[in-house]
Amino acid sequence: MLHVGNERVPMCAGHGPTRRSFLQAGSAGLVGLSLPSWMSLEASGAVDQSQQKIRNCITIFLVGSPGQHDTWDMKPEAPAEIRGKFKPIDTNVPGIQICEHFPLMARMMDKVALIRSLHHKTGASHENGQRWMMTGHDFNADSMKPYSGSVISRVFGSRGTLPASIILPGKIGNTGAGPLHGQTAAYIGSAHEPFFLGADPARSDFKVVDLQPPAGQTEFRINARKQLLTQIDEVQRKAETNSAIGRDAAYARAFNLLTSPEAKQAFDLTQEQPKLQDRYGRNTLGQSCLMARRLIERGARYITINHFDTVFNLSCWDMHADGGGLNNTYLDYERMLCPQFDWAFTALIEDLGYRGMLNDTVVCVLSEFGRTPGINPRGGRDHHPGVWTNFIAGGPIKGGQVIGSSDKQGARPQNNPIEPPQILASIYHAMGIDLETTMMPGPGNRPIRLVEAEPIDQLFG
Repeated sequence: MLHVGNERVPMCAGHGPTRRSFLQAGSAGLVGLSLPSWMSLEASGAVDQSQQKIRNCITIFLVGSPGQHDTWDMKPEAPAEIRGKFKPIDTNVPGIQICEHFPLMARMMDKVALIRSLHHKTGASHENGQRWMMTGHDFNADSMKPYSGSVISRVFGSRGTLPASIILPGKIGNTGAGPLHGQTAAYIGSAHEPFFLGADPARSDFKVVDLQPPAGQTEFRINARKQLLTQIDEVQRKAETNSAIGRDAAYARAFNLLTSPEAKQAFDLTQEQPKLQDRYGRNTLGQSCLMARRLIERGARYITINHFDTVFNLSCWDMHADGGGLNNTYLDYERMLCPQFDWAFTALIEDLGYRGMLNDTVVCVLSEFGRTPGINPRGGRDHHPGVWTNFIAGGPIKGGQVIGSSDKQGARPQNNPIEPPQILASIYHAMGIDLETTMMPGPGNRPIRLVEAEPIDQLFG
């Protein structure tokens, strides 16, 4: 059985073909699936829910990228100019050490799977790495690929009034080399664009701008406009084929958010206990992680938290120490970045576990590349896609392990090299998607695989 959107397409008797045999047969094998019926597929139900367990996902994306030597792949035996200024500490898993500035994470390493051999070869810009980690591809403006949250929206659909895919607190902005960050729905349509919060949940005057009706717009006027749009669309449908489908879904989502008390409450952190807000950290990352838990709890399926929207003129992970707009140093790591992350990440894991949600929620910490083995003359580290460390917890992930390793200098993979598409394949698999039988309508309406890679088996061992 092949799943394209929410349609199950029988291909032959028995167990059906493998992915490879389907690709060999070509799209002619899509018996009975006409173009109109393909284009009218709903957003939900791509996976046979009677056979597989659907999970949710929260990803924390560390924009700017921390150095592997200074966080989760330390090299204490390397020369000083390579190993850096921080010391390793033991964790609750014998043989696994991480940076001294993650003491809370060290106590729950049994829940985390570190991947220390991640790498890519297509360029050292932030945007190269962002595209790889957000979509499983690198691409240019002529070959846009969909963000993983949009893929999940297309495959599973929403569970209520909230969008399936939400990005907190806002879009990635200027990181140096153009606007292609990999956080759009691309060819799968506007109905599956992620919803961007567009506000800082840590601010005392926080409100979700897109959920506030325009000034003077009463609920009556909003509903009247919705009815008018519905009437106009009925006329357009008689003259058009399928171009209105994605727009209809986008309209419906907007009106649901504007008019649903449940949706507004999902974003309301004042409903949480002050002590729990303190535990996450009263900062943008901490409160975004708390909001992510609330959103998953109330029906969203895939949340990405962008830890920073730029790398310029602020304290962030991009530690070039250049004395100008990229002047992040070890002090930024020690005083702000590592403690903030340690509190927020561990609070999220603990909170999900306490509420019985961790088995149903995959939590991923991702970044676009590593940093150079050698400390530069200014006391920082520069971009290095040759190797870095990311990690996954929750759902069916087997924690307390290290997958792959880097060489003695932390410059390249030493064994079990892992590429970004394998991370995406692992996330999809962990969420309950059968990558062999679930396909997407791609460019030119040709069925394509969600990502051209296989899951990392050791994560599920």
